[in-house]
Amino acid sequence: MPEPIPQTEADRSVIRDIATRGWHVVTVDERNDRPGWAFTIGLQRSFEHPEVIAFGLPETANREIVERLARDIAAGGSHPAGSTCDTILPGIACEFRSVAGVWYETFLGYAVWYYGDRNFPVVQFVWPDRENRMPDRPDFDPDLAGLQPLLEHATAEEARLGELLHALDGL
Repeated sequence: MPEPIPQTEADRSVIRDIATRGWHVVTVDERNDRPGWAFTIGLQRSFEHPEVIAFGLPETANREIVERLARDIAAGGSHPAGSTCDTILPGIACEFRSVAGVWYETFLGYAVWYYGDRNFPVVQFVWPDRENRMPDRPDFDPDLAGLQPLLEHATAEEARLGELLHALDGL
């Protein structure tokens, strides 16, 4: 897989970070009623591990979660789809779920640029509500429901993306 050709200083920063530490983290700020997210680029190439994306927490928390996961993966940890982890948010069992390729350009566009296509795996870090209910449960806290889509699903309705996609259209 050839390296991408950088066009901007941001592109050069992505390539430099991956070359020196194995990954780069991209954050998308929350705006108005749209949640923010953070994702990695480079974990697949550097460690043969899926890229990671996290949604819905404050920007610094999204970034810190993804950074912690990347450091753990670099140290030999593994967080494949279907696994759980209670060390990133201490004492809170979070899940890792596959991300459907249909969402790559929308939420991981810079990673698509880096890899040159959508031929790389991604897992979503999914966190529960205060009662430890995951967002696909009907009794999940409704105040948190719009903060993290369910990107394992390939349709906007199943992924609960209606409002988020509408907010992204306004950018």
